Amino acid sequence: RVADEGRGIVETGRKIMNLRKDLGVAQRSLAAMTSVTPSALSRIEAGIHHPRGTVALRIARELGVTVDYILDETASYPPPPKALVENLSDDSSQQPRDHNMKISRSEKRILEALRDLTPDERRFLATCLEADNKKIRLVLFALGRGETLSQLDEVEISKFQIAFDRL
Repeated sequence: RVADEGRGIVETGRKIMNLRKDLGVAQRSLAAMTSVTPSALSRIEAGIHHPRGTVALRIARELGVTVDYILDETASYPPPPKALVENLSDDSSQQPRDHNMKISRSEKRILEALRDLTPDERRFLATCLEADNKKIRLVLFALGRGETLSQLDEVEISKFQIAFDRL
């Protein structure tokens, strides 16, 4: 069990290091942004220590992912889109400090647009990111045919829902 636990710590540290490098953030910069000493962050990335509590939360926020993703020893790298969308917060103090990270103008515009989404729009986006192409096409078709759907009776709507659920 100890060996498994150690392996998970290395995986967590590697995820943090990979995310940090992907964002073009120096280890010292991430340490400063998260109020962690550079040596402590180095030990976390090396798998010697495991980030806990607020440290894990601050690291996740700065890297733009959920703390669940950071701490989940079985989570794949790179993070799934949902791990990124779920991290979007209405509180600007909890958002990654993108001015310290190297991101393109188009990435910055996307990030700003994501931050402006309502909670319902975020849920819709997360659903779309998890859905396959058939479901997305069906939803787009349904949205484009809203006036047609409003003319359906309860039986037809039920059939439509059953067909949608099967996809």
